[in-house]
Amino acid sequence: MKKVTLQVIADELNVSKALISKALSNDPSVNEVTKENIWKKAEEMGYRVKQTRMKFSAAQTGNIAVLMPRAYLDDIEYWGKVLQGIEFELNQHKFSMILSSIDLTLGSKDALPTSILEKKVDGAIVMGHLPDSYIELLKFNHFPFVMLDANLMDPTIDHILANNYLGAYRATGHLLENGHRRLGFVGDKNTSWSFRERYRGFIEAIEDFGRKQEVEVESLVIPGIGVSGTGMYVSSELPDSLEKSLKGTSPLTALFCANDLTAFEVLSVMDRLGLRCPDDVSVIGFDDLTLCEMMQPKLTTVRVPKGDIGIRSVQVLLRRIEQPDITPEHVLLSTQLIQRASVKPFTAQ
Repeated sequence: MKKVTLQVIADELNVSKALISKALSNDPSVNEVTKENIWKKAEEMGYRVKQTRMKFSAAQTGNIAVLMPRAYLDDIEYWGKVLQGIEFELNQHKFSMILSSIDLTLGSKDALPTSILEKKVDGAIVMGHLPDSYIELLKFNHFPFVMLDANLMDPTIDHILANNYLGAYRATGHLLENGHRRLGFVGDKNTSWSFRERYRGFIEAIEDFGRKQEVEVESLVIPGIGVSGTGMYVSSELPDSLEKSLKGTSPLTALFCANDLTAFEVLSVMDRLGLRCPDDVSVIGFDDLTLCEMMQPKLTTVRVPKGDIGIRSVQVLLRRIEQPDITPEHVLLSTQLIQRASVKPFTAQ
């Protein structure tokens, strides 16, 4: 077997031997993405990388805190896949994850875990909708952290998100391409940044299609369901609004739901109203939860790269720990429309 040397690795990656040497020595002049790629390739090829080289030089404890609202534990099917991505990537860099669920009924100083207050971790990944006061406390203490699918739009903080806008734009376009001209957006769009971006994609897809095709498209917002740091909620407004919009004189023929949980609730209400999907109303969700593939009809939805979001958040955080003054990143990961059986072409009666 050919011996794996620095030159062999350099030839494989088509870079210089000097760059390989610097990366494996954890030289700060090599950017973190390049360094990570070289480490991984060296390991794959069987080169013995010392444990100290796999550690980021700025790390003190080898621990990373992951903070999330306690209510998210009820939606572990989504957030669990994000956590799997986080844990996988942390393991690649020899870091450990300390998961802390936050009780939002407590003040930020009382609710932040001692691992952060006592600097027992090197950084934190903040998942979802924590109140702004928590974020401000982290900033005040100059503690390295990144946000993951959060509500706060702050250009001074690294933030990892799915491209909610383009996912919604594509999903709405799919309904329009199938002949639907009376569409509804289901969800309280102002309850979360992701819902708001999905609504923006919905509206702009309709506007662009109408302008290019020179046709008129009707749209309606159906409120009564939303999401926050305390989880999903459904109000009595939702079934009432759905009944009016789906069984009125000019009924909607298709619904784009702000997430899959919203779509599941919509399908339940439709069943009580005696309406069938997709024969009476086509429905699209967002997130691609496992249940989408199991239900009847199987739900067309937008797949969010949940594991990749977790992986990318670790990469950005470790870069932040190593280079505290580097320009913050807002990373948008692509989504994918998954076509199943809940959408059918519209035909006038």
